Amino acid sequence: MSANPLLDRLRARDRSAFTELCVAQRDRLYGIAWSVTRDRQDALDVLQDTLTSAWRSLSTLRDDTALHAWMGQIALNHARMRLRTRRRKPVEPMDDLDALFEADGHRRDDISAWPERPDDALDRARLARRLARLADRLPDDHRELWALADTQHLSMEEIAELTGLQVANVKTRLHRARLQLREWLALELGARP
Repeated sequence: MSANPLLDRLRARDRSAFTELCVAQRDRLYGIAWSVTRDRQDALDVLQDTLTSAWRSLSTLRDDTALHAWMGQIALNHARMRLRTRRRKPVEPMDDLDALFEADGHRRDDISAWPERPDDALDRARLARRLARLADRLPDDHRELWALADTQHLSMEEIAELTGLQVANVKTRLHRARLQLREWLALELGARP
């Protein structure tokens, strides 16, 4: 027996325990799925696939403290598979972005200040929609990290646990994704020549 009675019931294939788990996790798992797929129906399908996969593979869960992360990883993997199966919009390469950074991660050139704060020019909802549209241009791995951090508000540690990346790698990729989004947004708003 483990210290987690719910996990013990799950391992015993107790359907009511699984229902409890589904109710407790569904909003979080849907949020992860939506962040990656950016489509309501795809996110719902991913949620269903996640719960089905979790039920089938409960016996593989070894550590009762990892149930939360394990479910998140299943959702993230299914969302990634969903993206691979549907036709994606072309993304813009970020190779040129690498040349803008020093080895320590700082930009080589000075970024000009915003002429006005974005939330003064646009209400938050419009800005969020615009950023989400621009984020679709990012490579999948960078867009995924941005969505998990900035739309789902997961911590760097939670994102690292979900993606299997080191926290430092999450921070670096997220920083670059945000800088690229800032650059594109500035161009749209006419803030850069």
